[in-house]
Amino acid sequence: MHAQIVSCIVLAAFLPCGVNATAAARASTPIDYLQDPPVDNKAEYEKRKKEAGEDVEKLWKLHEWCEAYGLKSEARSTLRAVLKVDPADKKAHELLGHVFFDDKWFDSAKKVDEYKKKQLEAQAKATGKVIFKGELVDPADVPFLTKGMTKDASGKWVDTETQKKIAEGWVRQDQTWIPPAEAENIAKGLWKCGDKWLTTEEADKFHADVAHWWTVSNERFVVYSTCPRKNVEAALEQCERAYRELMRTYGKTPEAALPVIVLKSKEQYDSFATGDEGIQPVEVGPNPEVAPSSLHGAFLADALVLFANLGQTFPGVTYWDSSSEASTNFSRMFTRHAAGQSYAEALDPSPKALAKLLKGEGANSYSEQFWKEKQLPQWFRYGAAAYAERYLLNSMVSAGGNPNELREWSVTNITNKGGLDSLDRIFKFDVTPESSGKLINESGLLVAFALDGKCVEVQAKLGALKEAIKTNKEIPKAAQALADEIKKNEPKLRVWAKL
Repeated sequence: MHAQIVSCIVLAAFLPCGVNATAAARASTPIDYLQDPPVDNKAEYEKRKKEAGEDVEKLWKLHEWCEAYGLKSEARSTLRAVLKVDPADKKAHELLGHVFFDDKWFDSAKKVDEYKKKQLEAQAKATGKVIFKGELVDPADVPFLTKGMTKDASGKWVDTETQKKIAEGWVRQDQTWIPPAEAENIAKGLWKCGDKWLTTEEADKFHADVAHWWTVSNERFVVYSTCPRKNVEAALEQCERAYRELMRTYGKTPEAALPVIVLKSKEQYDSFATGDEGIQPVEVGPNPEVAPSSLHGAFLADALVLFANLGQTFPGVTYWDSSSEASTNFSRMFTRHAAGQSYAEALDPSPKALAKLLKGEGANSYSEQFWKEKQLPQWFRYGAAAYAERYLLNSMVSAGGNPNELREWSVTNITNKGGLDSLDRIFKFDVTPESSGKLINESGLLVAFALDGKCVEVQAKLGALKEAIKTNKEIPKAAQALADEIKKNEPKLRVWAKL
């Protein structure tokens, strides 16, 4: 009030005679009806608000009056009254701090962020993608993005060091970096083998033994192989095919590329498993009396210390025989199974047992410690691998073909060997070389039913197991619940499988 009186006195000193100072002061304000503040501003506000009603022009004048007398709360209330009459009034929204996004006004930037998050979650659910740092990405890409990797021009994931080498002109051939001066040899179709550049035929001979095997990789697999190059690349394709099905089964992707060993023959496979190829030890298995390699055409090398020393998980091992169409088909299947074994090990490792082994402790009881530490039961680990091997649908079938052919053939094998065993026996998964083929096949059938059988109760339990695997919590309990639910729905299983 004192400031107002002083300003009027100062103004009066410069006014022509006869001009009233108070009138001049009032004339200078943008509010033509501004008067000395009433004793009860809030009561005056309520009076003026009632008089304004739903007249936007009067409400704006009321807002100016509130601002003039420092009635901040009432000013905001008046702006909200304006928006009730005219929800699109931009000025009112802006003065209230609202944010315009996606053709809508939001109360704050925080509300916009919440809206964006819900929109992303809905899109993720609809597309099967996941959210990573505010962006929709493929679930399989998350492990690479977490490490700060990016894709190069060819679509492969590369780290910072790799990006640097590429910028300097280096070229990568499999796992070997080739300096710029030698890069032209790659264009000639040659392979760097030791300190020599060889043709594909010569390179196949060089890589035919375990000490010099091919090492071929992509974002998801590293294939170590003594096979001819064309078979190595075919094996990598089968690993990729298996990966898609394993993602569906487990609901989680491994953090690093999975090692898979593909040997050139059954003879070399057997020799490798017994440690006669210069790499020892190779396998122990959950039952010391049964070598895993004798159970199937693929196994988990669960004692391959060489890989553990390199910081890799244990690999699935198989062989590739392309001597006939039938043997090639089995090689494709066994390779998918080996990929499945490697996938399971990456998600369900035994870090405590492995740490003791690498320190030279507990070697005598390693097998028992290693398998006791597992959270997933054997029937599910083998079942997931068997599903990828022989129960997946053929999405590449030609027109008129049967996408269920491999699945139907696998079920026929069960029928021809006496029909489906008791589910308790399958879940127990007490394998011997004589029973292993059928039990592995049957475990694959159970996983196929859980995935594709359209039994709501079973699929719900499988979903719960996937969630347990993702969070690494109560996995054995969730796996047992799935087994129990499959047993409850055995009649549906038999109808679905036509057994």
